[in-house]
Amino acid sequence: MSRLAYIDCLRGVAVLCMIEWHVLDSWSLAEGRGGWTWFVFGTIGGFAAPLFLFLAGVAVPLAIGARVRRGATRRDAAWSVQKRGWQVFAIAHLFRLQSFMFNPHAEWSGLLRPDILNVLGLSLVATAFAGGRATSRRKEWLWFVVPAVAILVISPFARLWWWPTLLHPRLEAYIRPVPNMGVFTLFPSVAYVLAGAWIGATLSRRSGPDDEPALHRSLALGGLAAVAAGFASIYIPSDWRAVVFVVSEVVPFLILAGGMTAALAVAWWLLRGRTLERNHPLLLFGRTSLFVYWVHVELAYGVVSYPLHKALPVPLSLAGLAVVTIAMYFAARWWERLPWGRPWIPSHMKAV
Repeated sequence: MSRLAYIDCLRGVAVLCMIEWHVLDSWSLAEGRGGWTWFVFGTIGGFAAPLFLFLAGVAVPLAIGARVRRGATRRDAAWSVQKRGWQVFAIAHLFRLQSFMFNPHAEWSGLLRPDILNVLGLSLVATAFAGGRATSRRKEWLWFVVPAVAILVISPFARLWWWPTLLHPRLEAYIRPVPNMGVFTLFPSVAYVLAGAWIGATLSRRSGPDDEPALHRSLALGGLAAVAAGFASIYIPSDWRAVVFVVSEVVPFLILAGGMTAALAVAWWLLRGRTLERNHPLLLFGRTSLFVYWVHVELAYGVVSYPLHKALPVPLSLAGLAVVTIAMYFAARWWERLPWGRPWIPSHMKAV
């Protein structure tokens, strides 16, 4: 097994978090959405999107490095990953069109609503462009870390700018939340991809297996330190309004990005020396994440499950979650057996 299989496994965890929240959110009665159990469900589901963004960023330097080792120039390698980002962006629009056509209750505004795939595709384009120019450790800071920090600082102000109102609501929704236009925006989502790219660049420079324990130990400690800094920032005095406003996006970013960096190291430690079967659920979901996303969203929110929408008590929603998860596992295995059923991640970006 590839030494990067733990990245696919962690992406598989993100897929499970995604399925969990979409099924429970779509099928559970409003009366059951309360208490600490629902808070836990929401917290688990909330990790899916940032983890997808972060791991997509991790893959960018690894993908560029793999193509360079096969003889491509760095700019050509970066361009190949940029093209993949544009493909994901196009797929996002096809997904919206298909959802509209097969759902009699769909609204026209749904065709224009940016979602996680839109943001992921554009973030990959920007991060691959930066990765093509991050040719040294110093330039990695310049092209990955500095823009990420700038985006986090700018993000609170994006909600106050007047000029986005001149744009069509669909385009404004890429900059800041717009009612009925989704919840995913480029500010601050791109920062998670850039942060992942910086971690991926660190991983790509490892010289051999003997260096990996120290590397992942450093990642775990650094990630936990970021989490601690994020929680400490919560206690900034409320009368420091200007500071609180500027760091309002930095605090959750430190907690999430730090936690995901530590999780990456934990995944490596758990899988070190182990050989997983190719059809291990986490590996399979990690390889087929786009296919699983496409199908399970239709199962959860589409017309096929319309009688279940907001109709089940939470225990029955959990039973439905188990059924959907198992169904998606076998659907993913079927998808991989088809001639065209390849992962959305191209061969040079896959961990296994």
